[in-house]
Amino acid sequence: MNCWEALEKKARIARDAAAEALQAVRGQIETQEQLLERTGGIADSYRQKIGEMQSVATHFGDLQLYRTSLKQLQQAMFQIEQELTRLRFEAGKRQKELTRTEVERQKYAKLVEREIELQRQAENEADARDLDELAVQLHHRKRKLA
Repeated sequence: MNCWEALEKKARIARDAAAEALQAVRGQIETQEQLLERTGGIADSYRQKIGEMQSVATHFGDLQLYRTSLKQLQQAMFQIEQELTRLRFEAGKRQKELTRTEVERQKYAKLVEREIELQRQAENEADARDLDELAVQLHHRKRKLA
């Protein structure tokens, strides 16, 4: 294993780690989005209940409880949205890191390919020199025999 292969392997490991980190953040984003959706559904049902209670004579304490709960749900939704914003920013950073590590890995992969190609060319040139030398020897033998 030459130095380029070692560096390419190291870059591949870094790229895989960056991809895993990005996937973890995306999973957190998905979880928060589901939580926001469920919380929004509950808040909508509370709004509906408040609307129904205002049109009918009901106990004021029940109405006040729903209003307080609705405010708490709205605060929770705001916090979830803030967390989603933070996670999306984090996902952007992780995506940039993934892109950077992939570019680096590709750079080393190209260098490995170039090294292999140079070795192949050197082998071909050595084979060509050997064949040329053999042809010259055969030519000299034919001249001596003639």
